[in-house]
Amino acid sequence: MSGLVAANYAAAEWAAQTLGLKEEEKLVTAAVLGLLHVLQVYTSAMVAIAVWDWLTCLKMEWECIWKKEWSLIKGLYLWTRYYGLLCFSLNLWLFNDNFTEERCKTLHYLIAATCMWTTLGSEAILAVRTYAFLGKNMYLGIALVVLLLGETAFLLYVSIAGVFQIPPPPIPGLDGVIRGPCTASDFPGQHIVSGFWLAPVAFDLICTFLTVAKAVTLQNGATQSPIIRIFIREGVFYFLAVAGVNVLNAAFMFQSNPSLQNINCFLALVLSQVLCCRLVLNLKGHRDTSSQFSGSNSLPSFMPGGSRQGGVSIPLGKYKEATSSYTGTADPFDGVKVQIDVEQHAIGSGNTKHEAI
Repeated sequence: MSGLVAANYAAAEWAAQTLGLKEEEKLVTAAVLGLLHVLQVYTSAMVAIAVWDWLTCLKMEWECIWKKEWSLIKGLYLWTRYYGLLCFSLNLWLFNDNFTEERCKTLHYLIAATCMWTTLGSEAILAVRTYAFLGKNMYLGIALVVLLLGETAFLLYVSIAGVFQIPPPPIPGLDGVIRGPCTASDFPGQHIVSGFWLAPVAFDLICTFLTVAKAVTLQNGATQSPIIRIFIREGVFYFLAVAGVNVLNAAFMFQSNPSLQNINCFLALVLSQVLCCRLVLNLKGHRDTSSQFSGSNSLPSFMPGGSRQGGVSIPLGKYKEATSSYTGTADPFDGVKVQIDVEQHAIGSGNTKHEAI
């Protein structure tokens, strides 16, 4: 018997002697303690991944986000990144500290109520990019906003009326009071909370379908643009990764053990946040790199106002005309004159007239 299993069994044995638990109840208590430990380690590892990704992206974030002017996508990125980190920290505290059942009655609502805004931030980033990729169609924008509002309303309903407090395991402390982590799941016999994870899957599926459909209709020249390849590749990968985790998470909600029902919640949250933030940074980073090597009179390879193939437009920011890298007083191309001889034949005469333009 490993040290952790032995510790859980010893705690269950002590609780059985203190509270007069039966043998079956003692074994259930030991199993619950083991599952709670797995949940705590799992969520702690997921938060560590979120923090690691943030730290590794700090330099790129400073160049591509903080030093740029304010825009919708900048606000969504900062919200998703930094509110997400605060949300993960709060939930990590709820999962790892010891609370009385009475105190957890109000705190357990915070789990879904705080996580939903991180999910919606990721969904909003994907919606903005889909809207831009499909040429900023007004009707598409309205439809995406309506879908986001509907998803917000449903997640609010789940956060308020769909969550059920999981009671702590019957392990009294030194003062005789039972305490444990503050966790929540579906009401017994219901599966409303599973919709909390399936609703983003449905929205992601719509955005991914629109992205892939547009990519198929593009001409070969447009799909060779590096920025479009980044959007398609990471957009499709985002959906496949997040949808797979959310479906797995929803499937766990349907099994009977309440301690396992929300085991994958943090994996879905962290993966959504990390991939969406990476998508923004990669697109903006490529835009800045392309602009850096652009000539003074050249347009970025793929920008609003430039050549649009198939109605595609990805406005990753407000483009400014790149300044010349020459330090001389005059532009190296200044003074180059082009003279065209236009031969005009006067009507009714044989004279030929030459004009210089």
